[in-house]
Amino acid sequence: MATKSAVAIEARWYVELDWSCQGRSGTIRVDDPGGPFGTTAIEGMPHYWYGRNDVGAHAWVPYAG
Repeated sequence: MATKSAVAIEARWYVELDWSCQGRSGTIRVDDPGGPFGTTAIEGMPHYWYGRNDVGAHAWVPYAG
């Protein structure tokens, strides 16, 4: 069986969350505004996290860890 390195794989995904509260229920889709999230390996790639940028706005900013 051949194996693949995580460096060569990209995953596209979203989450469907089933919920219920006080007799009501439903399903909500969590996605990247209208499309799936994309996930890839990060080895050798720049790293980001969701925080505050230089002007204090929420944004994806470089991770300097």
